[in-house]
Amino acid sequence: MKKSLLLICLFALHIFCSGEALAVAITDPKVKSHPVDAFLGEELIYDISFLWFDRLAVGTIRLSRGEVPETYLAVLEAQTRGFSAFVTKNRRERFQTLMEIGPDGLLRPLLHSSHSLKGKGDKQREKITSYSFDYASRQVKFQKVKDHIIRAEEQFPFGTDGPIFDILSAFYNLRCGSLGPLDGERITLPTFHRKGIEEIVIAPADARFKNSGIFAKESILRKVLVSPEIFKTNGRDLLISFDEAGRPLKAVVKNVIGLGDVKGVLRLSHPPLQSNN
Repeated sequence: MKKSLLLICLFALHIFCSGEALAVAITDPKVKSHPVDAFLGEELIYDISFLWFDRLAVGTIRLSRGEVPETYLAVLEAQTRGFSAFVTKNRRERFQTLMEIGPDGLLRPLLHSSHSLKGKGDKQREKITSYSFDYASRQVKFQKVKDHIIRAEEQFPFGTDGPIFDILSAFYNLRCGSLGPLDGERITLPTFHRKGIEEIVIAPADARFKNSGIFAKESILRKVLVSPEIFKTNGRDLLISFDEAGRPLKAVVKNVIGLGDVKGVLRLSHPPLQSNN
C-alpha cells in the first residue's frame, strides 16, 4: 500500500471551524485552555478508494492530550483492509504530532513523525522518519529509524523567523479558526523541508471544479497545494469539500504516481468528549 493512501486521509480530514468552538472546562487554574480542547477525543473515519477499487483502506484521525501537561497528540492513521490487507501484508501508515501552544497562541509542533508498519507480531517491520523542533535554537533534528536502528540523523535550521507548521499542527490550527475561516481568502502556511521552507496553500477552488459533479453543489470547496513529496504525486493539487459544520465530506488527491486520483469519503464521525458530557 503506498504512503499516498495514508496522506489522502490527512487532507480529506483537513477540517476547518468557524472559531465558535469553546474550550473544555478545566478545573485546575494552572492549566491553560485553548479552543483545540473542544476537539479532544474526537475521531473521524474515512473510506479510501482509487482507480476501480472501492474502500481499499480506512483512515482515522484523533486528538488526545500528550503525556506532558499542556501538550496535545494528533494521530492520523490508515490501514489496508480485506484483500488489499493480504496483498500488502497488513500495511499501516501513521502520522503523529506532539504539539504545544506557542507564545502567539498557535499550536506548534514539538515532534512530528511518520511510521510505516508492515506485518504482525514478531514479524512486524517499522520505518520511522521524525522531526524534532527546538524553538530556543530554531533547529530541527531529522532522524530516520528502521527496525529500531538509526539509519540517518541531521540538524537543520528552521529557515524562517516566523511560525512553522507540520501537516497536523496546521490542520488543528485551521480547524480552531486561528488562521482564518473556511470560506475566506487564500492562506499560506510555512512548513519545514530539508531543502528549505515550503508552503501549504489553502485557497478557493475554481468554478470548473464546483461544476464537475464530483462534489455536492451545496458544499464548500477548497483547493489545497502541498509538496509533491508528501503525496508522491505529479503535482500539488488536492480538492476538498466541506459541509456547513466544517466537516470534509470528500477529498481528491490529483495525479498520485501509479494510482491516478485517490479519493477519501467521510464515513463516520465520533464526537469529542466534551459533546458527550
